[in-house]
Amino acid sequence: MERRHLWLLLDTVLMGFVGAIAAYVFAHLVNLGQEIFLHHLAQYKPPGLPTEGGSTEEWIGPYGLLLIPFVTTLGGLLAGLVVYLFAPEAKGHGTDAAIRAFHFEEGRVRPQVPFVKMIASAITLGSGGSAGREGPTAQIGSGIGAIYAQLTNRPPHERRLLLLMGMAAGLSAIFRSPIGCAFFAIEVLYSQIEFESRALLYCLISAVVAYAISGFFMGWEPLFVLPYDIAIKEAHEYVFFAVLGLFSGIMAAFLPVIFGTIHHSFEKMPLPPYLKPALGGLLLGIIALFLPQVLGIGYGWLQRAIDGEIPGDTMLLLSLAKALAFSLTVGSGGSGGDFAPSLFVGGMLGGFVASLFGQAPAAYVVVGMASVFGAAARAPIANSLIVVEITGGFQLLPAAALSVMLAYLIQTYLSRFLPYKSLYESQVPSPVHSPAHRGEFFTDVLAGIKVKDIFKPQKVWAVVPEDMTFRQFLDLFGRTEQHYFPVVDKEGNLVGIFSINDIRPFIFNEDIKDILLIKDIARRDVITTSPSEDINTVMRKFTIRNIDQLPVVADDDPKRFLGMISRREVIDFYNRRLNELKRQTETGP
Repeated sequence: MERRHLWLLLDTVLMGFVGAIAAYVFAHLVNLGQEIFLHHLAQYKPPGLPTEGGSTEEWIGPYGLLLIPFVTTLGGLLAGLVVYLFAPEAKGHGTDAAIRAFHFEEGRVRPQVPFVKMIASAITLGSGGSAGREGPTAQIGSGIGAIYAQLTNRPPHERRLLLLMGMAAGLSAIFRSPIGCAFFAIEVLYSQIEFESRALLYCLISAVVAYAISGFFMGWEPLFVLPYDIAIKEAHEYVFFAVLGLFSGIMAAFLPVIFGTIHHSFEKMPLPPYLKPALGGLLLGIIALFLPQVLGIGYGWLQRAIDGEIPGDTMLLLSLAKALAFSLTVGSGGSGGDFAPSLFVGGMLGGFVASLFGQAPAAYVVVGMASVFGAAARAPIANSLIVVEITGGFQLLPAAALSVMLAYLIQTYLSRFLPYKSLYESQVPSPVHSPAHRGEFFTDVLAGIKVKDIFKPQKVWAVVPEDMTFRQFLDLFGRTEQHYFPVVDKEGNLVGIFSINDIRPFIFNEDIKDILLIKDIARRDVITTSPSEDINTVMRKFTIRNIDQLPVVADDDPKRFLGMISRREVIDFYNRRLNELKRQTETGP
């Protein structure tokens, strides 16, 4: 094994360990924030998850919900100040920042960003902000990976690998989903179903290490508790899940529009940046006076939906309200994730669809969680795995695959007509479009291309007899636009070549123009190509002497001159092929 790969494998263990610790610290900061802001100041406690040691009961203090708008506004203001003063790039849902760092910033992250993100997100979530822990954890983990890469002076491709390792580790620790989170880190980078496949091994190891370590602190059970008999036993139920996929695709198409519209509206507001999250918090608090279920992460309410404790029409209302509440919290500049809100939107939508068909809600809530977020985030495969891991509902994987892929197809089709395509603006369609892979596709694009596919034999090239005098050549030179001149013998065989640079020393020397012959100037060691030669070999030949043109000779006779091929022609051909490839990927799903 190469030493570099061995070090990267050791790095995966380190990233898994650090990611798990960071996720554990962040989870406790969020809990501390909830105790201070929601429980003590607002006198309100939403239901929690039994697997995280929380009470499943909702508690409302003597003032009812009246203090909630004050607390959400205060939390937005404090989070806005922290972000504005120390790291403006820590605002938002976090995952998009990690994607942007991978594609456009060579895996670089300012050292203070993950720590500012941790504090600002803990304040936002602790004060009831309608967001999740996972997006911030993705930015925290990826930021730590990037910092480690900078400290160890890694090249750009390794910085990007470490960034993805950190993201996978942090998400795995907070979600308890090692396989799904590893796939998410390599799939979410692209808006089409593409993967950063060479990072998969490293992300899997870091995610498993983080999962193993976090299990000692936060438990091994899936986040949600499902009924023991959740398996699908009737074939016709798959029709219901197909309908859920249709509904989820529509919702997933409009979720980025809601978020993007509100986000850009706040961006244009003539307010100081730190006041915008406060305004978002105030508007969220007003909604929460009527629907407190939209506050915070919302996993406790999802568990209630799984348990069948929420009516179907209420779940539809909560799905729509959560999309608005999340957009106000994060779109205003608050710091929080989009995972949990998207899962909430999808889960409640799934419960509503179950009520339409008179079905038990648990399976539909789970599949709805995967469908909406998988489509809206353009990461359908990873999210199918994540949701079955965080619920333990592995028997629902076939239904989830059906619903998620339908939702993805519908979302990608509808989003063509909408201003916002995905939850993540920094996604690119495929590796071809990513600056992270700039230059890597040169060989791939030209693979299988021969000289005959580019070469234009119909063009007339001036050849120079080797016994021509220099003065005679100058007369010919004045009538051509060539830069390179093939030299032939009396039988027309190619015997040499020279360029305009080779004749510069002789142009103004009148004494030798009649005695200097072309064969005295020409190079005899001619580098040639043939119609059947591949273009990658031709490009290497261009670099041998840093020349711009090569003579093309017949395959069956290396002395028979056919014409010239230029480096510019090859590069123009490459650019055309690359643009064609980009158009093909852009017209795909």
